[in-house]
Amino acid sequence: MISLIQITDLHLTENKKTKVKGWSTNKSFEKAVAFIKANESPDFIIASGDISNDGTKKSYAAYKKEIELFEKPVITILGNHDNDENFQTVFGTILPSVEKITLSETWLMIAIDSTSKNKESGHITREQLLALRKLIESNKNKSLLICLHHQPIKMGFWIDEVGLDNRDQFIECIANQSNIKAILWGHVHHETESKLRSIKMLSAPSTCYQFWETPEKPDTTKPGYRKINLFESGELDTKVVRLN
Repeated sequence: MISLIQITDLHLTENKKTKVKGWSTNKSFEKAVAFIKANESPDFIIASGDISNDGTKKSYAAYKKEIELFEKPVITILGNHDNDENFQTVFGTILPSVEKITLSETWLMIAIDSTSKNKESGHITREQLLALRKLIESNKNKSLLICLHHQPIKMGFWIDEVGLDNRDQFIECIANQSNIKAILWGHVHHETESKLRSIKMLSAPSTCYQFWETPEKPDTTKPGYRKINLFESGELDTKVVRLN
């Protein structure tokens, strides 16, 4: 069994004292890392975007310092609040727009950059869709997870105004692929679990503030993360853990 933890929407800031929507987001993330370290033993961590709130080098340096505490592989994708140049400067690496990550002999993750320059909403390019199709077709004998930042389905509240703007093309690409077991995303600061045919569709809570109803009326649910267990059979189970 492979254990995976998804953290998302950290919204870290250059100045640790800065508050975002009333939250000390840096402190909240530090608490999340400490809690996961004390209570979980993941094989991998996936951070699904909006690592930073202001896109600054200092915010990514703070992220780097914290995730090194895990002493486990951390897969990072960027969100609409992130700055890829500053991220690359701190980490010394360029994140691919579509990346295949081997989790085990039977499980692969495909991480997709769904950001669209200077937009809150997301977009997956034609080239990315072609690369995704090739990976799906060439790994029919593997169980696949796909992770992106923007939601590819409707959530039923205001966040849908800034979701994946070509979600129909994405859904068409994945819908009838039996080797795809789950789609994970961030961006929505909200926990959901549904199904698209046989595929689990999973969003995760933020490590800081949550969204619901209107931007002015946030959800008062506690921060959290998603835990996913992947089995050799191709099955998976998952739950959201809330932070005290």
